[in-house]
Amino acid sequence: MTNEMFEAKQWLRRVYVIAKRVESNERMLEVLKARVNTATAVYENKSGRGDREQAQKRREDALLDYIEQEDKVERSRNLLSRETGKVKKVIDRIDDETVGDIMDLRYIKLLAWDDVVKVANYSRAQVFRFHGQGLEKVAVILREERR
Repeated sequence: MTNEMFEAKQWLRRVYVIAKRVESNERMLEVLKARVNTATAVYENKSGRGDREQAQKRREDALLDYIEQEDKVERSRNLLSRETGKVKKVIDRIDDETVGDIMDLRYIKLLAWDDVVKVANYSRAQVFRFHGQGLEKVAVILREERR
């Protein structure tokens, strides 16, 4: 694999990395939602003034954390959408439909190699050959875009 092909692969892989970040942010949002629900239940069950004020503070803090995380999720989803669009435009420029399909399955649909092989209905070795051709083509496209 040439250096340009390696760089092309890293560029394509950004979508996967960002998608994982989105998933992580969404899981954290669920954790914070549970924390808000717990803090609300505790607040509603407190009767003493000091206990109730302390529970209210925890509830407010939990809500603020949740709202901040919602914003983070939205930003990461927007980034994923933008970067997926950029990668899709490059993959769509690949002049070999089969190679483009393999690249789309791997880098847009984010399928594991076993799933790419099943969906494409080629041998694993052939899928990897198509992938190598795709990396070469993406490297050329990226080089052209830098000019």
